[in-house]
Amino acid sequence: MIKEEKTLEKLLMIEKAVNEMSTLRQGILELKESEAERQKGIEALRASENRYRTLLENFPQKVFMKDKNSVYVLCNQSYAADLKIKPEEISGKTDYEFFPRELAQKYASDEERIISTGRSETTKENYVHEGQTFRVHMIRIPVKDERGEITGILGVFEDITEQEREKEANRIQMEELTSKRAAELLMVKERLQQEITERQSTKEQLRKADERYRFLLENSGTAIVVVGENMIISSVNREFEKFSGYSRIEVEGKRSLKEFLIQDGGEEIGMTYPAGNADFIPRYHEARFIGQQGNIRDIRVTMAMLPGVQEGVVSLTDVTDYKRTEESLRHLKERYEALMENANEAILVIQEGRLKNFNAKIQKITGYTEEELTSQPFKEFIHPDDQNIFQLHLQKIEHRELSDAQCFKGIHRDGHILFWEAKSTLIQWEGKAAVLNFMMDLTDRKQAVEELWNSIQPFRALVKALEKTFLTWNEKWLERGIN
Repeated sequence: MIKEEKTLEKLLMIEKAVNEMSTLRQGILELKESEAERQKGIEALRASENRYRTLLENFPQKVFMKDKNSVYVLCNQSYAADLKIKPEEISGKTDYEFFPRELAQKYASDEERIISTGRSETTKENYVHEGQTFRVHMIRIPVKDERGEITGILGVFEDITEQEREKEANRIQMEELTSKRAAELLMVKERLQQEITERQSTKEQLRKADERYRFLLENSGTAIVVVGENMIISSVNREFEKFSGYSRIEVEGKRSLKEFLIQDGGEEIGMTYPAGNADFIPRYHEARFIGQQGNIRDIRVTMAMLPGVQEGVVSLTDVTDYKRTEESLRHLKERYEALMENANEAILVIQEGRLKNFNAKIQKITGYTEEELTSQPFKEFIHPDDQNIFQLHLQKIEHRELSDAQCFKGIHRDGHILFWEAKSTLIQWEGKAAVLNFMMDLTDRKQAVEELWNSIQPFRALVKALEKTFLTWNEKWLERGIN
């Protein structure tokens, strides 16, 4: 009996040990599954972070982020290159380390105001790079965490110096040719916002990274599509829906981007891309886009690859208005040049006493070359007797005093005297006052008048002689009649 009880006790101990081993084994399996799940999460996070980083680095704008104390957290390569550092070296630095103190104080004051009000700001301001000042379009957005509390500032800006110069040049050109101001081109700026918070777990980091990627896609201010093999559209943003007239359901996974793009001849444009390559440089295309209603617009297509996946990001920028303005300016320039070259009068623009622009007629009239005409003040081509008259005429025009057409003498290259008549008006040339002159050559006409006058002198003398003879005869006849 005692032996059986000991045997039973041993069996119970064995059973307990087996159960504990089974429980331990199950725990080991669960740990392995948890580790595998964690590794998958890490890989997914890395892929998402790569997507986010690629989008950030391929933006033509410069992007940075600061905390509430205006201390840099991160930036993209474009901004880091201006500061002559690597993107990862920006963390912990402030504007005082990169910009003049006065400018750094202004940046800090602007960011403090945005954090205080909680409102985004869009401004045009100066930006100093390598000792030069550029004009930039700046967007500053307060960054909030999941509780809605502001944790820092997101800044996005781009250099618009050349755009401002081109805009001003176009405005001046339109004033010179048509005396009207050119309509200013409105540019839609991309607005960005992203949320970056403390990462508590791999799953939370993945969710936030995906949110940032989707937010950048939806709020870029530009029509963006993600394409796969054969340019099949896998996803689009809201701007593409508005731009094309198609909904996501109608295009995602169903249509190729090439169906919307055509060349000038009406044929589909050929667009391909290599297998996923993180070092792939963005490609640019000029094309025309066909919307749902059949409306066609000129666009600029920018394409960049996403690393690690067979997908590319394509942005579509509407340049229709720019193309039309460019074409209008070209036609206007052609008409202006045709008017200048086919005019019967010499057309001159005189500014500060020198020729700034003229047609070929003045060279034909005076015999001087273009280099000779522009190498010295224009008064040197006026006869010395009339230089003061011509200078006084220009001064009246410059002071907006009415002045009739003025006649004066010029000097031909071979030395003979020319006779001119000038009609003038005040204009703006390259931002400064100038006098536009329409000059008619009267030399041939004056010579013809003189020749005609000289040719009738003998007849005038004959007429006077006859008048004298008739008068004498008349007096004699009167005397005879009286007698």
